Amino acid sequence: MKKTRYTLGVISLLAASLLAGCSAGAADAPNDSAAQKPVINIEGVAAAVEEGTVTLDSGKVVLITEETQFAPDPDSDGTVSRDIAVGSFIQGYTADDPDAETVTASRIWTNIAPTGGRGGKLAVNFEGRVAAVEGGKVTLEDGRAVLTGGANVFAPDGSAAGIAVGDYIQGYAEDPEGSEIAAQSILVTAL
Repeated sequence: MKKTRYTLGVISLLAASLLAGCSAGAADAPNDSAAQKPVINIEGVAAAVEEGTVTLDSGKVVLITEETQFAPDPDSDGTVSRDIAVGSFIQGYTADDPDAETVTASRIWTNIAPTGGRGGKLAVNFEGRVAAVEGGKVTLEDGRAVLTGGANVFAPDGSAAGIAVGDYIQGYAEDPEGSEIAAQSILVTAL
């Protein structure tokens, strides 16, 4: 009985020290190993993009330098584009204080264009039920008009879609305020 308790105690101590070592390493640095998940401490939708400077919708400023690496999450096989546009959803890592107003990105793990669809994440800043459809203009139940002329309109599976009365739509526009919204991307859910 004593031998069993001793063995269980040693196994418990070894397991606890291994777990403590793993969690400390994950919090200290971005993961370079494909066996671990990346550390993300920068995240948001790009509200403004100027050469080397991305301002997120939260107001945080992210500096992109030549040293910034664009590397995908180890769980994905894709590549990460260096082209960040207004409306892009980004996730990354900074060695700076992540709570600072301005940080320099060490890595960008995710950069998804605002078009959504085909497995991408759509940045949403307007939504509502469709009350009327007239050419390139959709009126929502709350009275707002959504201009669809230049928008990428798609269904949940990523395929092109049409908009009909009664559909519920979510979308992204550079300026979502006001009574007329010039949409860039619209996800249509027929209900």
